[in-house]
Amino acid sequence: MKRLLSGFLMPALVAAGLVTVALPAPAEAQMRELRFAEFGPNRGTRAAALEWLDQEMRDRSGGTLGLNITWGGALLGAKTAAQGLSDGVADMASIVPVYAPGQLVAYEVVDTIQFGDEWVGMMATYELMTTNEAALAEQKKANIKYFGNYTTGPTQLLMRDTPVATAADLDGKTIRATGAFVPALEAKGASTVSMSQPKVYEAISNGSVDGSTTYYYVAKAYKHYEVADYITALDMGQVLAFGIGMNMNTYMSLTPEQQALVDELGRDFTVYMAEKMYTSRTETRAELEAGIDGHKIEIVEPTAELRAALVKVANEDVASWKEKASEKGLDAGGVYDAFAALVDKYTAARDADGYPWDVKSN
Repeated sequence: MKRLLSGFLMPALVAAGLVTVALPAPAEAQMRELRFAEFGPNRGTRAAALEWLDQEMRDRSGGTLGLNITWGGALLGAKTAAQGLSDGVADMASIVPVYAPGQLVAYEVVDTIQFGDEWVGMMATYELMTTNEAALAEQKKANIKYFGNYTTGPTQLLMRDTPVATAADLDGKTIRATGAFVPALEAKGASTVSMSQPKVYEAISNGSVDGSTTYYYVAKAYKHYEVADYITALDMGQVLAFGIGMNMNTYMSLTPEQQALVDELGRDFTVYMAEKMYTSRTETRAELEAGIDGHKIEIVEPTAELRAALVKVANEDVASWKEKASEKGLDAGGVYDAFAALVDKYTAARDADGYPWDVKSN
């Protein structure tokens, strides 16, 4: 009888309005956490910015997108991040193209001009990577979509136990360095080695290197103050080929609304990161000088001759990038000129209007 009521009478009763049935509510939006591979530790300015990014993504998406961050290279290391991201090991990752030779050569052009303004450099890089046809074509081929940028800030020189103030002080030293700083330091008698920042602590501690090109926030985040006594304030150019990428398949799997959110958030993150790096630079330097956990770093001022000589050699290294870019089939001159024009564009914008955070605070 129950089966007859259920099978034949129930629909009629419902239609007549004699019985009401609770229909299931629309399915709630599901949270999707994107796997984010970060090779750095969960401390410092960059780590705080990634946590800000996670919260912003959750808030702006209405709880449908967020990050699941794996810290300290446990998912992908600095040298494996770009390839691992391309292969889909992570949905998003911090990447340094110099550690993935030949994969994102157009991105590397942003390290060929020596200037230290964080916001100018990051915004010029962001626009290049999101609009330049050569850069976009490389991303497509690598199955990586550029998201946003970091910066190291102006480059300094960390030294274990010997201060460097003149060119003569570099002679015979072994320095960890990358990019244009390799020929610049070697021109002054130093030997250079390549390694990722997470390995610098051990290398300085065991004496396999005498020092490393560095940035104030890195010296703090990686606790290099425990193994080194000096930083020479070179205030040379920043490393800008250093940002966040997203696996292209992941991006294409998002809804159009989520894609638009990701695009917007990438630019906002870049501006946010520029502000944090700019404002934290002097604070971090002061902390290192005052001492952290009983360890102080002495800040050494280089001679004007040393800095000028290093900048000159570093700027000349653009020829090396152009040769590499040409071998990859890129219009090296065109890409370089495009980036140089963007640097001029954002320098003029800064000079005319100040920084966005200055406007915001007024």
